[in-house]
Amino acid sequence: MKYTKISGAAILLGIALSACQQQTETAAGQDNGGAGEKGAIYLSAEQMELSGIVLGQPDTREVASYIECSGIIDVPPSNIRSVHSPVTGFVQKVNHLPGEYVRRGELLVSIAHPDLIRMQRGFLESAGRIAFLKKDMARKEELANADAASRKAYEQALTDYAVEEAHYNGLKAELELIGINVSALEETRQVQKSISLYTPVAGYLTRVNANPGKLVEPTMLLFEILDNSHVHLELEVFAKDLSFLSEGQQVVASIPGREEELYGKVHLINKAIDLERKTAKVHVHLDEEPHNLAIGAFLYARIRTDSRKATAVPEAAIVRSGGQAFVFVKEGDAFRKVEVETGQSDDGFVEIRKLNLKEGQQIALKGAYYINGTE
Repeated sequence: MKYTKISGAAILLGIALSACQQQTETAAGQDNGGAGEKGAIYLSAEQMELSGIVLGQPDTREVASYIECSGIIDVPPSNIRSVHSPVTGFVQKVNHLPGEYVRRGELLVSIAHPDLIRMQRGFLESAGRIAFLKKDMARKEELANADAASRKAYEQALTDYAVEEAHYNGLKAELELIGINVSALEETRQVQKSISLYTPVAGYLTRVNANPGKLVEPTMLLFEILDNSHVHLELEVFAKDLSFLSEGQQVVASIPGREEELYGKVHLINKAIDLERKTAKVHVHLDEEPHNLAIGAFLYARIRTDSRKATAVPEAAIVRSGGQAFVFVKEGDAFRKVEVETGQSDDGFVEIRKLNLKEGQQIALKGAYYINGTE
């Protein structure tokens, strides 16, 4: 009998201790944050405030669809100037280095060659002959009209003058083309030993292929000048996406390593497709001219194609795990993790589907990852 009484007392004591332990664990879960029954997560008011949890309801807003692509920073072809020597010659002096900014009209290089001297000499000789032939033609015309000379002599003088005039005008055009002041040459009769090449536009020197003593020819590129006063985006869009594009659509672009974004609009859509890459060029004008961007810099872009009304929440309200998306629904004093289906993302918001909330029920719009970490 004594053994039986001791066993009964022990059983009663064990039950009491178990009940106390369960009450303590439940209270700790409610006060300190933790998972309750059926996945419920309890957080105190102080925890919610410190973790920045914001409650609210999904919003109905415009959600856009985008086409993602890549491209580069570029300038119009008219903003890239190539400088060649108009004649064969030897480089005398180079005044600039690659990367320098040059103003329009600055001296780039001087070029000298004996052929330059011969061309000017030939022009001066032709100028002297044409003056003589013009007077001789006038004299023979007068004699022919007075029957003092044959008509044939006058016609020969007329032909000689016409031939020399063509030669003179041709030499004059050549010299003007290579940058020699023909009027000053004819007036002073001072032959230039070299010609100078000047910058046609203001911009940055991207190429310098000249050095003193180098023999250059008209086919050789000496300088390339980049005028970056107007830049645009040159995007490559896959052929399958071209049917969704139209002029005026908004574009958002970002350069790897830079935080700021570039905004613009589709200006032109190339109708020719690169058969090898299966892409077409899309020309985008920027809303504002950017600064300190290297021409040719690689970028990612999104072209906004359309928009529609959808139920959306901030991206901070979504928790992703293993390809699934979840939100935390407030139920009484606890949160419950609910799986949702996501759609388009736009401007910091994500479209959600298959979320059935009771009237007035809220979800965690901010701090979802904190709640997820207390599971």
